[in-house]
Amino acid sequence: MSLSKQLLILITFIFIIVFSVNFALSIGNIKSYLEGESESHVQDTATSLGLSLSPHMVNEKDPIIRTMMNAIFDRGYYKEIRLVNIDGQDLVILTNTDKMEGVPEWLIKLIPMTTATAVSEISSGWNISGSLFVTANPSYGYLKLYQQGKTTLKFSLLIFLGALTLLIIGLRFTLQPLKDIQKQANEISSGNFTIIKQLPWTLEVKNVAQSMNSMSEKIGNMIARLNNKLESLTENLKRDPLTNLLNQATFDVNLKQVLSAGQFGYAVFIKFDDLSHIAKDHGNKAVDKLLINFATILLNTQSSGTSAFRLYGSEFALLCPAFDNSLITSLAESLKQEITVLGQQYELDDLVHIGIIRFERSSDFDKLLPAMIEAYEQARNIGSNAYFVKEDSVRSMTDLDWKAAISNAVDNNLPEITLTSEAFNYSDEIPVKVMEEAFTVVKDTAGNALSIGTFFSMAQEFGLEEELDKCIVNKIIVLMEQSQQETPVTINLSMASIASPTFKDWLQARITSSIINSELLAFSVTAYSAVKDLTAFANFSVFVTSLSSKTLLKRYSPDIIAIDLLKELHIDYIRLARDLTTDIQGNKNKLDLLDIMHEVAQLLDIKVIAEGVTNDTDFELVKNTGIYGIGR
Repeated sequence: MSLSKQLLILITFIFIIVFSVNFALSIGNIKSYLEGESESHVQDTATSLGLSLSPHMVNEKDPIIRTMMNAIFDRGYYKEIRLVNIDGQDLVILTNTDKMEGVPEWLIKLIPMTTATAVSEISSGWNISGSLFVTANPSYGYLKLYQQGKTTLKFSLLIFLGALTLLIIGLRFTLQPLKDIQKQANEISSGNFTIIKQLPWTLEVKNVAQSMNSMSEKIGNMIARLNNKLESLTENLKRDPLTNLLNQATFDVNLKQVLSAGQFGYAVFIKFDDLSHIAKDHGNKAVDKLLINFATILLNTQSSGTSAFRLYGSEFALLCPAFDNSLITSLAESLKQEITVLGQQYELDDLVHIGIIRFERSSDFDKLLPAMIEAYEQARNIGSNAYFVKEDSVRSMTDLDWKAAISNAVDNNLPEITLTSEAFNYSDEIPVKVMEEAFTVVKDTAGNALSIGTFFSMAQEFGLEEELDKCIVNKIIVLMEQSQQETPVTINLSMASIASPTFKDWLQARITSSIINSELLAFSVTAYSAVKDLTAFANFSVFVTSLSSKTLLKRYSPDIIAIDLLKELHIDYIRLARDLTTDIQGNKNKLDLLDIMHEVAQLLDIKVIAEGVTNDTDFELVKNTGIYGIGR
């Protein structure tokens, strides 16, 4: 019950008590007054009438006696006037048996009034000749009492309604700041650190509002500082400390992102043939300087849309999306000339060789790096600082083959679902399973498993991703129903489905018809996909919440989506990119990053899950951060 209703009920209850006591006392006082007034009135009437009748009592049968008594009695204020002689015999009896109209019977029974009777002795000369009895008519007293009660009740109710109206208006103005504070608290819990600009005038509420504002500002500033630190740590994790080029983990992620986005282009592999010989002749510092100068050459190519990486030791790479053959050949020739000039500084004619491989949406990621090395080996056979461009895209199937395979899988409900990537919460002595992932396997006609990443990417190419998602989601729900699943399951979706109204309608109907607990469904997209349309993803998260299900951001890293933006996405889980929880002991920045992410996620009420933490040392470090779930 709201505070305003409680106050209204309390004040109404107090008013009823005060009014009831006051009304009872008022009615009692009026009753006493009317009884006293009636007694005084009948006594005056008996005395005056007795004096008037005294001269006529010489003759008890004198008709003027009745006439005089009738004149007084007809006024209606008396119930009975009785005249008796000295012997106690009734001479005249006048009685009024009529009931007063407008007085309810319940009032007469509830508040009985004492009927006043006055006696006056009548003298004739020096002798008493009789007695006069005058009894008041209580009907007039009841009428006055009833009218006074109605008037009192009427004005009391009007005063009460007026006071209640003023109270409601006053409470509205007084309690509105509390609603603003409640709204602010909800915003803070959602990660929006708002400020109440118009402070309330009530001192106590004003103090609460100021405290809330102070807390909101402090938490917001703290998250901003942590986010800035995260950006710095993330940037350090992405780059090679010597050359400041992006590292191999970032190369793998970027190449996968380019493939999933359906882009084409070239990947360039560059390797120094013999750094040990240079170190022997010129020293390690000279080698470091050589690598830094070479990195500068690669960085200069980024103006043309490339990304430069140091993979490992003497191995470097360039990622050139949207390049055609002429552009990549021009870039390779330019690199060859600059590398030749750089080699002359160390009296080396043959410094590096360059292998270039073309890629497209249907390229198999796992086969790209071996193909790049193969192209590099061919470049070594050409000549000094030579390059070799391999135009054959690394793929196992044609586009038509992929389309046929995807259509066949959807039409015949062929995707196989397995639950894998189990994550446990290790806060207690006995680990508790908190998440599993639904993994999809699709096989070709020969029974060989197809590359699932390429499979989904090609489905997007042919506009079949929504139908594919429906097929897979349905199979996952059926599997969960059959196995009586009790652990939440991550279900991966495409951004096309997330943004589709028809998919949302279908999903709502499917979840509604299912017997499983909808809270066990955690719908997921990769952070790279979500960042392309954060508004659509945020809207989908709100929609999923309305179904009592969850949303998860997969392969999350702060360099893809800033952590302070997570509050606007309304998500329940984030699953970290594997590189963030690999080789933590060898990179202190990773541990600092995990600590900060865990702290911020707690403030935003988001559960963090790490997957693929295979190394025991890494596992212990991740476990000590207090992260919600860890998968091994």
